[in-house]
Amino acid sequence: MLKIAKTEFYKLKRYSVVWIGVATMLTVVLLTRFMATASDGAVHTLEYFSNSVIWNNFSLIFPATITLIAGYIIERERVDDTLKNILTIPIPFRKLLAGKLIAVGGLAIILAAIEFVFTMIIFFISRFPGFSFAGMILALVRMIGMNLFVYVAVLPIIVFTGQRAGSFMAGVGFSFFYGFVGTFASGHGLGNIYPVTAGLGLINYQGGETAAYNIFLSTGILLLMFTISTVMLLFAENKASITKTNQKVKKNR
Repeated sequence: MLKIAKTEFYKLKRYSVVWIGVATMLTVVLLTRFMATASDGAVHTLEYFSNSVIWNNFSLIFPATITLIAGYIIERERVDDTLKNILTIPIPFRKLLAGKLIAVGGLAIILAAIEFVFTMIIFFISRFPGFSFAGMILALVRMIGMNLFVYVAVLPIIVFTGQRAGSFMAGVGFSFFYGFVGTFASGHGLGNIYPVTAGLGLINYQGGETAAYNIFLSTGILLLMFTISTVMLLFAENKASITKTNQKVKKNR
């Protein structure tokens, strides 16, 4: 499994879709900086600015971005017609899918680090006050943590659409809506139970005001999403090949 994940991780370097991930991390930081110019009287310390980046990232960009990247690298095997060759080695489809998901999880961490670098660059260029090394490390940890938690939240979508040829873009659209709704869920006291926002409590996100989190409930929700994804993965099948096989059987009758 880890060998497959390692191979898939190296293959990511060949995919241009990874650069979309990098571009979206830059976009969310620039968007946050633009929003900072419109804020009235707010002091944009490092913690305040990095928290704003985290909020915009999970609510507007990252759920759809990571679903797009994961769906693309899964679908690429079908488009390049390499999936049928891989499955004859034999490597079960579910094992191949698990390896790809682990690789994408590693990419989520890398994208968080890239997001952090862009955040620090824009922070220093903007000459915002409140820099500290402790705050810098905290921002990095929070960004990595939130990316991973959001990834767990969208895993069931990725596993479901990854089994069906040509359906990953529908998953991307749903993930965008899924993340955007998190903005309203968090504002109405549902942040602990809504999967995309459950990670906020685990990273102790403080967006300008003190928030009360239920760590056990948030952890339980994310564990539930991970469990659902694992069960789906255990029974995962390449639906495209199954459909083609059924069609051939019908023609032969």
